[in-house]
Amino acid sequence: MKAAVALLLLALPAPAADLVQLQRSLLRHGFTIDVQQPPGRAYGRFIPAERRLEISPLVGELGITRPVLLHEAVHAAQSCPTGALSLIGVQRPVDPAVGSQIRYLLRNHYKPNSVALEQEAFVIQSQPDAEQLIINALNQRCSP
Repeated sequence: MKAAVALLLLALPAPAADLVQLQRSLLRHGFTIDVQQPPGRAYGRFIPAERRLEISPLVGELGITRPVLLHEAVHAAQSCPTGALSLIGVQRPVDPAVGSQIRYLLRNHYKPNSVALEQEAFVIQSQPDAEQLIINALNQRCSP
């Protein structure tokens, strides 16, 4: 397990190194993380049927590794226990500017049937304790 995490940390662009506990938790719960370009212009995606997160190698150059990994990890937690994504139930306030950006993204880049799931992922990724929130959700919702 340590070798897998070490290899993963080398593959993910900085500053993903500060998300070691989250990466370990994802691996412990049977998820994999691949550094490869998702289809289209996406920076990340979660594939529920494969329990796999794909993170674009471009995120390091863009300085968005942390939010992309957090966002896709939320979707991983949302996929438990059945494989179908469902809300975790985390409700937190967000800064008005962040809320405005989330609403813009949801309106312009997501299908209406996925808005609630994406909104929850954006809200959680914006929290200062996002890593712990996701780890808790993984522990509560997913089997190791």
